Amino acid sequence: MFLGILLVLVSMVLGARVVAAADQTVEIWALREDVRLEPAMPLTQDALVAKKVQFTSQGDADRYVSAREEIPEGARMLRSVGGEEFLPRDSWTDDPDRQLEDAPIPVLPSLLPKSLRVGDRVDVYFVASEDDAFPPKAAVVGATDIIVVNIPEGDGISGGESSATIRLARDKESGGMSLEDLVAHAANAKAVVVKHVAPEPK
Repeated sequence: MFLGILLVLVSMVLGARVVAAADQTVEIWALREDVRLEPAMPLTQDALVAKKVQFTSQGDADRYVSAREEIPEGARMLRSVGGEEFLPRDSWTDDPDRQLEDAPIPVLPSLLPKSLRVGDRVDVYFVASEDDAFPPKAAVVGATDIIVVNIPEGDGISGGESSATIRLARDKESGGMSLEDLVAHAANAKAVVVKHVAPEPK
């Protein structure tokens, strides 16, 4: 009789702990598996998926963005976050950044790296439109270390003239022409995009 009562009490205690643990489970935003966001890239709701997580303290939970919160328009990344990673509160902001500017750069498909992806950092060089010599007589550096935020898909990139919309991140790593000079060169010269590639590990 006593053993039966003891088992019932133990079951009640364990059940209460399970319920309490379930109450501490919260939903937070994480990046989709196929998404990686780099500094200055836009953060949008469709890049996120809700994940249920059980934290050991409220402080730990507060470090991440609750799935009950909507991402405001104009949000952008401050640091890198990879696929399936939880979204830290300090990894993004919706404060305007006067140093970021979008500039459409017309680029012939043959002058665009085939491996180019959104989020890549690139340099842009300009060659005179009438200069078809190889190697060209001269090339001018238009911009360095800027971030690709959009690439045309389908026929827009496979043939004819196309353009990649490049966001200019005016941070310590970026350089090159002023926006006015960049636009002027883009309208009157051929653009060549050079992608930054990390060295292969030895």
